[in-house]
Amino acid sequence: MLNRMKVGLGFIGIAVIAALAIGADWWVARPLDTPRRFVGRETCARCHQNETKAWTGSDHDLAMDLATPETVLGDFNDRELTHFGITSRMHRDGDSYQMTTDGPDGQMETFEIKYTFGVHPLQQYLVEFDDGRVQCLPVAWDTQRQRWFHLYPDEKIDSEDILHWTKPAQNWNHMCAECHSTNVHKNYDLRSDTFHTTFSEIDVSCETCHGPGSLHVELATAKSLFWDRRQGFGLAQLKATGSKTQLDTCAKCHSRRRNVHAGFHGGDELLDYYEPETLDGELYYVDGQILEEDYVYGSFLQSLMYRKGVRCTDCHDPHTARLKAKGNQLCNRCHQPAKYDTPRHHHHLASSPGAACVECHMPERTYMVVDPRRDHAIRVPRPDLSVTFNTPNACNRCHDDQTAQWSANHIVNWYGEKRRHTPHYAAAIDAGRKGLAKGETLLQPWARQRSGSPMVRASAVALLGQYHGQQSIDTIQRALDDPEALVRAAAIRQFELRSDDEVMRSLLPLVDDPIRLVRTEAARLLTRTDRMPMPEDQRAAYRSALKEYIDGQMDMADQAAAHHNLGVIYSNLGQTDRAESEYRTAIRIQPRFAMSRYYLAIMLNERGETEEAERQLRDAIAEVPEFVDAYYALGLLLAANPDRMEEAVRALEQAVRIDPDNAAAHYNLGLAWQKLGRMDTAQRELQAASRLAPAVHRYQRAVVILFAQTKRWSRAIRASERLLALHDPDPRQYIEDQRMHRYLLHQSGS
Repeated sequence: MLNRMKVGLGFIGIAVIAALAIGADWWVARPLDTPRRFVGRETCARCHQNETKAWTGSDHDLAMDLATPETVLGDFNDRELTHFGITSRMHRDGDSYQMTTDGPDGQMETFEIKYTFGVHPLQQYLVEFDDGRVQCLPVAWDTQRQRWFHLYPDEKIDSEDILHWTKPAQNWNHMCAECHSTNVHKNYDLRSDTFHTTFSEIDVSCETCHGPGSLHVELATAKSLFWDRRQGFGLAQLKATGSKTQLDTCAKCHSRRRNVHAGFHGGDELLDYYEPETLDGELYYVDGQILEEDYVYGSFLQSLMYRKGVRCTDCHDPHTARLKAKGNQLCNRCHQPAKYDTPRHHHHLASSPGAACVECHMPERTYMVVDPRRDHAIRVPRPDLSVTFNTPNACNRCHDDQTAQWSANHIVNWYGEKRRHTPHYAAAIDAGRKGLAKGETLLQPWARQRSGSPMVRASAVALLGQYHGQQSIDTIQRALDDPEALVRAAAIRQFELRSDDEVMRSLLPLVDDPIRLVRTEAARLLTRTDRMPMPEDQRAAYRSALKEYIDGQMDMADQAAAHHNLGVIYSNLGQTDRAESEYRTAIRIQPRFAMSRYYLAIMLNERGETEEAERQLRDAIAEVPEFVDAYYALGLLLAANPDRMEEAVRALEQAVRIDPDNAAAHYNLGLAWQKLGRMDTAQRELQAASRLAPAVHRYQRAVVILFAQTKRWSRAIRASERLLALHDPDPRQYIEDQRMHRYLLHQSGS
């Protein structure tokens, strides 16, 4: 009996020890900041053979490669293509593939092709220069029709054009590399103006999406019974409950976006590194349909599918990159075929193109001459919007012999009046882009609709910034607390023209926002208030966010715009020498960067270096002939010299011609004419300024003074009464206005 008790206690002891060991095994976890390294697909393939087999030969696998007889698809057997007088010749020298075409100076040269780029439906070819720049040649191979074609078939692109293949717009290191290869480091050296770009794998491999794999390998080969309780599998959680992690990972490449910061890995928060373009610009049609090369993410953000939690891999196989089913079977996996895949719904013959779900809900637009891409907003056709806004619609893509109104009538006949009365943001976006007065009212509900698309809300907030009604101000203020970071960032930018006090009061709380895009945008604008008092904890957060912003710009040190942005920051901080250096660097990198010339000229003029300032302004105008701000600044600079007043008039007249609603330009042009003694012309311009900006005191005051100088007392008195009604908030100026009014009454004998 005693022996059995001893045995039992022994088993219990062993069980307790085992349980403690298992518990300890589970409890021990690696820190969340454990470094992760890229290990390469060969390491992944040891365990994930099926996934590797599926990926092999996919578009991701073939995104980029060395140019070899196995990878080059184009016909290099001494073929030629002539484009606007330039005849490019594609030929070989053994295993070296070459193209003879116009080089950086416009002269014909022979370039050796180092890389292939893409595989379907076109293949491009890349040339590496001695300074590390890799450039995309302008002639590409159509893999379907087996022909050479120029990427800009209808445009003459000479060596001076910004789109020439040797210019920054066609630079692989900045424009293409990070989405066609794995673990890309640009490695640009500003001092020598050279690139030393590296990648761990030449194509889009496993770790592009799953993140660096070293921790996963360590966990998988460890003797632990469990995966790490903090780190999970040690990879991006692409199958997480919500769709965001996966969508953000795909969006890194499948979106039209601007850079925020370097270092994105699969599974990271997208807006810590990139910001998608929205609808307030000209990249999309006003109804959100794809116009420019917008890729996919921005469209999908507009969709109901996005709001319902649909993710990329619901439709696309993540390893082959192919669709998971063919034709309508893909959509029928979620949508009832008896309800939707029937003529009762689509009103077309079952075998016709009009019966295909994607033809109506995901119409194509062709880019790069031969590359059709589908709009991923997955929207219902709205030909009624085409009638009003001249946008494309799915119906008239096929029925191109009919009008949009014909299509709109059919939609009503099939689905009733409800469809065309369903509210759509197109009207608001259109009015906002045009700056119409009704835009302020139309944009409000879209900006405030927190259940709606973040893409649309951010666009509406951005467009509201041009309006100054109290409702717009309140809506933008409210958007600073929006749950969507994209909307918060859009709201921050609407404080560009607000007072320093408003910027400080509204944006300082955002410097520790959890999303880098938001806190760095807040910090950027807060540089204007840097010398104002701040609580120490908020100043520390502001400084940290500002460093992130500066680091993000330096990640793009090869881009003129980044140096311009830094110039503005340093100017705001009062570091004028550094600001000047950044503006000049921007100009050195891109001599046609007119905005930096303009900002530099303003700074030089303030320092009294008027001759150099004038030269920069004239160079800016030469680069951008319709640059209204440069004409305006040049006019003010010239007007400071009485001997150059006629030149000042010519510059200000150009500003008014380009922007007839520019009240400040009219005002200063009026003053210039006044100094030249041309009172009637001066009156016209000053009255235009006062009409365009009736609340600006100095514009109204200038009209009063002009009428007084020409002794038109009754008109001067009426203008003075309007001025007094504005009640200048400066009490001393208001007293002066009253004194002037009494003087006018005395002079008129009243």
